Amino acid sequence: MTAIAKTWITLLGVIGIVGAATGVQYARKSWPFASAGETTAGSNARSHAGEHELHATALESHADHMQAPVGYSPLTLEPAQVTALRLSTALVDEREFTRTLRTVGSVVLDETRTAHVHVKVRAWIDRVFVDFIGRQVREGEPLCSIYSQDIYSAELEYLSVLEGAGPRSGHDPLLAAARRRLSLWDVPRAEIERLEKTRQVSRTFPLLAPRAGTVVAKEALQGMYVEPSAELYTLSDLSSVWVLADVYETDVPYVQVDDKAQLTVEGRETPLDATISFLYPTIDEASRTRKVRFVLPNPSGRLLPGAFVTVTIEARLGRGLSVPESAVIRTGARSIVFVVHGEGSVHIEPREVTLGPLIGDRYRVDRGLRVGEKVATGAQFLLDSESRLRATSAPGGGHVH
Repeated sequence: MTAIAKTWITLLGVIGIVGAATGVQYARKSWPFASAGETTAGSNARSHAGEHELHATALESHADHMQAPVGYSPLTLEPAQVTALRLSTALVDEREFTRTLRTVGSVVLDETRTAHVHVKVRAWIDRVFVDFIGRQVREGEPLCSIYSQDIYSAELEYLSVLEGAGPRSGHDPLLAAARRRLSLWDVPRAEIERLEKTRQVSRTFPLLAPRAGTVVAKEALQGMYVEPSAELYTLSDLSSVWVLADVYETDVPYVQVDDKAQLTVEGRETPLDATISFLYPTIDEASRTRKVRFVLPNPSGRLLPGAFVTVTIEARLGRGLSVPESAVIRTGARSIVFVVHGEGSVHIEPREVTLGPLIGDRYRVDRGLRVGEKVATGAQFLLDSESRLRATSAPGGGHVH
C-alpha cells in the first residue's frame, strides 16, 4: 500500500470518530430526559433542590393514591424539559354524559288497540257487510253473516230445552248450559234474546266487531268456507301508533326507558319528539339488534303503519369525570394517564384508571382521578417510555422519585 493511501485511510478514520462523537452529543442533547444528567455541578445542585421542593409539594397528592402502576415510575421534569417535550395538559372535569345513537325503524299498529276477528266454528260466510280495507267500524257493528251447522243445531237444542223448562226456565241448569254454549261461540246476545222471544231458529247469525277502529286487513269473502284458524278481519284504532326501532347490540347498554329521541318519518319534514316507552326483552339473533318502542298519538291519521322512520336517540349515561381521549394510553388490560403536579418544574405521576365509554373525544372515568387534577395530553408516549425505563432501571425494579 502506498504512503498516500495510508494517509487517506488515517484521515477518514479520524473524521468518522469525530462525526460519531458529535452525533452522540447531538442525540443526547435532543432527548429531553438526557439534559438532567448533562448539566454542570452547580446546575445539578439547583436541580436537586428544585426536585426536593417539588416532591414535598406533591407528597400530599401522591400519598392520597395507590402507588404507581406496576412497571411505571414517577418523573420529575425541569422547565427546559417541559418545553422540549411540548407538554400540554387538560383538567379533569365533571359533566353529564349523553351519547347520540342513530338508527331506523317503522310505524306499526298499536297492539293494545288491535283486534283479530275469527269465527269459533266451521262455517260459511253468507253475506259480507264490511267489504273493504280502510272502512271505519263501530264496536258491535256486524261485519258479516255466518252460517254454521253446529250453531244451527245448538239453537235447535236450546229451543227444545226452553220448551221443556216451562215456568221454571230461569233456574234450569240444562237451559243455562245451552245458552252459555251459544254465547261462547260468539252468537250475539241480541240473537239469543230474539230466539227466546220468537222461538224461531235463524239460519245465520251476524259476526260483530269486537272493537271500534279501522279495517287494516280483510280476508272475508261471500260464500267462503272458513275454519276457526282463519283470520277474517284485523281492526285497529289508529288514533295511536307505535314506532319500533332497532338498536345495535353494542349500543344496548346505553339505552333506557324514558330516553329522549327525535323521529323523522319519511314524507314529513318536521321531526317528532318522543321518549322510549318499552325495551323488548330479547336480541334478534339474525340482525343482532334489540327493539325499542315509541308510542305516538295519531289523531289526524297522518302516521301510516309501514312508514319508514329515522330515529336519533339521546342516551343518558349519567354524570361522571371526564378526560380527553388523547390523555389515555391503552396498554391492553390497563389504561394509564399521567397526572401533572406543579408549575415550572413538574412532577409526573403515572396513574391507572378505570374507564367508562368513549363519548365523542372524551372518556368517562369511573375510578382513579379527582376533579381538578391535570393530566398530560401531549408527549404521553415519551412519558410512557421514560417512566417504564426508570422503573426497570431502578434498584430491584422499584419506583424512582
